Amino acid sequence: MKNCFLTWLLLLAWWPCTFAQPASPDQHYKFYKGTSALQDRIFYLFTLMEQLPGLSRLMNSDSALSTLGQEYRQRVTGSVSKGDLTAPLQFSARTTSSVSKALIDLLLRHPKEMGRLLNEMRGSGVFQLYADRADTTLLSLAWKDAVDGVNYILNAYTNGKELRYPVIDSAAYYVASPAYRSMVQRVMEQAGKRKPGLFFRPSLDVALGLLELNHRDEAIRYEPLSAINEAAYKMVKQTDWSKYPYTAMLILGASPAATEPLSETGKSRCRTGAELYRKGMAPFIIVSGGHVRPVGTRYSEAVEMKKYLVNELKIPAAAVMADPYARHTTTNVRNAVRILWRSGIPAHKKMMCVSDIMHVAYVNSPMFTKRCKTELGYMPAADIEQSDLYFLSFLPDLRSLQVNVFDPLDP
Repeated sequence: MKNCFLTWLLLLAWWPCTFAQPASPDQHYKFYKGTSALQDRIFYLFTLMEQLPGLSRLMNSDSALSTLGQEYRQRVTGSVSKGDLTAPLQFSARTTSSVSKALIDLLLRHPKEMGRLLNEMRGSGVFQLYADRADTTLLSLAWKDAVDGVNYILNAYTNGKELRYPVIDSAAYYVASPAYRSMVQRVMEQAGKRKPGLFFRPSLDVALGLLELNHRDEAIRYEPLSAINEAAYKMVKQTDWSKYPYTAMLILGASPAATEPLSETGKSRCRTGAELYRKGMAPFIIVSGGHVRPVGTRYSEAVEMKKYLVNELKIPAAAVMADPYARHTTTNVRNAVRILWRSGIPAHKKMMCVSDIMHVAYVNSPMFTKRCKTELGYMPAADIEQSDLYFLSFLPDLRSLQVNVFDPLDP
């Protein structure tokens, strides 16, 4: 049964691609908004399925998907007194495969409605890791990612198991306690009272409810980034890129050891970046770092770094962009590429990465490349060159736009 889904994907590889595939995502793409900002950020496929005209009706009319939805609604409202509360809501390999087949069947029988879904998926960049695949394969892989993400949240925030980063991602409560179990049951009861939706809705509602229960809303605390970076985004349109060796300068964050807003290491990296900025190396600075340590901190590294650059080092506010989400060096780089792309900064020129000597050496090491490929599935930086002890340069890789469902706090 483990190979069921993989076998289906191998069969799909022989199916023809039905629609034209754009070479790159749409830099001016307008995202659809659903009923939950967390859903939009982590599970954009589900938002598209619910919000695109005619698509909900089409999926609800499919007998296989309709039957599955009814079964899961019964599961979320059923009384479970022992064992894993959310296990019945997780998607098995067999269910994942059967839904893939149903979606592919809808794609072939209703090319207009499903074709629009595929066009939106490609334009968004959110599924960029699969952008060169046939439509059938893209749809199947995106669906599998989504259900894997739902399963991950259900398991992690009910049982505290299989968290990718347990120290900083864990639940806000002791998950084995009777009190927490009662809270999870209430989340399930609330999900069961909601108006029936598409087939994935019961499991998705519980997963999102568990994130909210644990105050794990990091993924949407600063949305939209175009608002907190508004002044810099406006300056992008007025920038003469020929005047600068690099398009932007990424300064890597560093968590404070105690309760202070910004660590001394973070300040030192900012001072290095400010000096390079004044030398005209790049017209924009991207500071990167989320709410990481101490666990539960109210300070975002990037927000505090921007304040330090502007208030203490007198760097123009319109020259500084903040990524307040990243919690690892891998996502520092990935998120900087996302900001570069969404803001309109040219993606075909190199950008800089600034930090202390050891950190820069790490980014330029095989160890960092291996970690990126393991945790992200790709390397967000290409053609890395270290020209100085304190910075290196790289070409942005647009696979960085891909959402990572196994990191729901910074997808």
